[in-house]
Amino acid sequence: MIAPVQPQAPLSLFEQSFRERLQALLPESPDWLQDLRLRALSRFELLGLPTRRQEAWKYISLRPLLGQVFQPHGEVATISLNQLRVHCMDDVPSEQAIRLVFVNGRYSPTLSAQPELGEGILIGSLKEVIAERPELVSGHLAAQLTEEPDAFAALNAALFEDGVLVHVPDQTEIQPLVQILFVTTPNEEPRAASVRNLFVIGKQAKVNCVMTHVGLSDGAYFNNSVQEFVVDEAGQAECTIILDEAAQGWHLTATRSQLQAKAKLNLNTVTLGGQTSRHTISTLLKGEQAEVNLNGLDVLCDKTEIYHHTVTEHWVPDCVSNQFYKGILDDETKSEFNGMVFVAQGANGTDSQQLNKNLLLSENARVWTRPQLQINADDVKCAHGATVGQLEKDQLFYLASRGLDRELAQGLLTYGFAEDIIQKIAAPSVRRYLDGRVLNNLHRADANVKRQLGA
Repeated sequence: MIAPVQPQAPLSLFEQSFRERLQALLPESPDWLQDLRLRALSRFELLGLPTRRQEAWKYISLRPLLGQVFQPHGEVATISLNQLRVHCMDDVPSEQAIRLVFVNGRYSPTLSAQPELGEGILIGSLKEVIAERPELVSGHLAAQLTEEPDAFAALNAALFEDGVLVHVPDQTEIQPLVQILFVTTPNEEPRAASVRNLFVIGKQAKVNCVMTHVGLSDGAYFNNSVQEFVVDEAGQAECTIILDEAAQGWHLTATRSQLQAKAKLNLNTVTLGGQTSRHTISTLLKGEQAEVNLNGLDVLCDKTEIYHHTVTEHWVPDCVSNQFYKGILDDETKSEFNGMVFVAQGANGTDSQQLNKNLLLSENARVWTRPQLQINADDVKCAHGATVGQLEKDQLFYLASRGLDRELAQGLLTYGFAEDIIQKIAAPSVRRYLDGRVLNNLHRADANVKRQLGA
């Protein structure tokens, strides 16, 4: 019999709703997962819910989130693939496409497409793998839990119900793009979902994936997600995360990565919608000549908020880390970039670059940027920078003098600002999709750009 978890202090309604959910999940979990869930709850309780007194949370108000009671989603909602077709990015014939669809945090086999894959490759529902082949995940899942600094990531480890497992064996390349689509459908009351995604990439293995979070609901909801990447020697992984939640959707997500010698991870984050989103990224460069490239693009309208927090740790010599984040902010949107690069003693030959550039299209938009370095080695090459500005009138005048009308000129300049990040994405189908979505958001900003420039 599982002993009930006793709180040490009175709980908020927000916490109480999640504790009740945990008590329902525990009996359904195998012993090792029960232990993980309870350890995660202890970590969450040790950290406590964050407040604005903490440096990492000083600009984000959690009051609208914590003032609500979120219930788990009910049965999987009825939705057709045609409704999701606009978000599908097939770059191969349909019979070869790899697509996993989750509706309200739960795997939908009828909307998914999984062709026959090579020997040892496993791409599927994490819940199903835990039930059928737990040895593939038990040693990797929440591996950094004891040092987890994010209370919501710890809460995710306690409450996750499903997610994706991508397991690529040594010396294997997955050729098609792996598409993972998370959809939130309308509900009459606030709902919450917790998903956890695990990527285990073997030696000299290679995979490229895109994860798209889409909100179809007009009501309030809360998505709490975590991605874990374990990349072995000379393995390569690229992942593009697209946050396109609905107007009242909250999304708190965390990515935790460990890279061995000569491993490479390209991680792209693109924010297009939602009420409030936050992405915390922690990368451990554990083997020599490992490389991580973090790219971000925010194209924000209305009152969307996004908060990026990154920690990159160089523990061994000759590793490379690059961070390049850009934001285009309109209306009353908000964006934060807080990046920390830590270089340990003896990690000579480190090459680390951070750059955050922001374009404001409205006087009411707000940006906070804080790239940081903590260097404990001598022979390193590290730099960081940040800019916040508006469209240059001189550039518009130059384009107008070449025969372009003002609206087209300002559109080209703004799109060109975003295109730097889009072109860093390897998959052509993802680039095409983002081109369309970014242009859609930018069209909505035309009136504010004209007003800003006195057009």
